[in-house]
Amino acid sequence: MKKPIVLETFREVGPYELLGLKSDAPFCFNRIVGVKKYRVTVEEIQEPDSVIVGRIKSLWRQSGNHHDWEPLKKAAIKYGVELDHKELGIERRRK
Repeated sequence: MKKPIVLETFREVGPYELLGLKSDAPFCFNRIVGVKKYRVTVEEIQEPDSVIVGRIKSLWRQSGNHHDWEPLKKAAIKYGVELDHKELGIERRRK
């Protein structure tokens, strides 16, 4: 690796995701030799609530999957917002 790799993600990084990166000792497995150490830092990017609410509303307007509706409603409630059922999937219907 020649230069630092920096990425941003919308995935929450929890114990399961970190498990794939965690390695306490050098290894050699399936032709991969791991002898150099790397530091991975995960930090939340602070953004205004209005930006996050905008994303939730956009996902609501794009949604066509009934499995997503309750989780989106719960996410909106965390920010004091009630999603408008008239806007549900409206962007999908316009296509």
